Amino acid sequence: MFASSPFAGLLNHASQWLLGFALVLLTMAAGAALERRWPAELLQSRAGKRFNIVYAALYSALAEAVRPLLAMVSVAIVNALGGGWVVLASRGWSALASIVIVLLTIDLLEYGFHRLQHAWPVLWKLHSLHHSATEFNITVTFRHHWFEVLIKGCLLYPVVGVLFKVEPWIVGVTSIIFMFGNYFAHMNLRIDLGRFTAWVNNPQYHRLHHSNRAEHFDHNFTQLLPLWDHLFGTLWLPAKHEWPATGLDDGAQPRSLLGALSWPLRAHAAPVLDQPRAAHRFTAQQADDHGGQDEHA
Repeated sequence: MFASSPFAGLLNHASQWLLGFALVLLTMAAGAALERRWPAELLQSRAGKRFNIVYAALYSALAEAVRPLLAMVSVAIVNALGGGWVVLASRGWSALASIVIVLLTIDLLEYGFHRLQHAWPVLWKLHSLHHSATEFNITVTFRHHWFEVLIKGCLLYPVVGVLFKVEPWIVGVTSIIFMFGNYFAHMNLRIDLGRFTAWVNNPQYHRLHHSNRAEHFDHNFTQLLPLWDHLFGTLWLPAKHEWPATGLDDGAQPRSLLGALSWPLRAHAAPVLDQPRAAHRFTAQQADDHGGQDEHA
């Protein structure tokens, strides 16, 4: 009787959230170690990182809370549309092909939805919270508005279930790939991939998408593969030393967790950065250039 009680269900969700957030913290800690060793931008605020981590805990808790609802809606949509139009193999080398097919499908859906987030004002009000981060690092990964979980869970991901009948482990593999790819793309990491820069989303490629410079707006939408930016004309291939400042063009940021949760309801996006701090943010490349100037002085 206890096992089926509401308390048991609540305890199960709490344990799932705790395990999930522990993984988030471990991944962010590993990424932060790399960021300290090879930073693209120096002098980033510890307070800003702490804010993002606390918000990530809240965001993941809300995502866990609505997971049963999303599962119910997804199953209803898939059943209503006669899901599993194409049966994908799950054995041998054919399983690898199935993983690639699911990966490409989800990535294309993410690309399309991401473009809508920038084009449709209602969605931009939500998504602009993610872009409000003026310091680009791995802790920004989960800085999304909580309502986006509902939208994507009800409208985006069920498409995969409608299109394909596939073993859960294949979906799990693609989810892991996207998860770590998302962390990697948001890192404050100076890494030169050379000719492979436009092959996979990476810290420099995605940093341009978060740039506060007008020429970079509406470029590099991909979540995993820049292939879609190539095909649909939204590619901005970064120059070797192109590591722009990030954030909204007006500098607006949430002042508190409540401000982040209610972000789309704000009346005006007023800048909250103090001028001296903004003036002293600079990239590792600028530091190198400055050091070189001192040597030649």
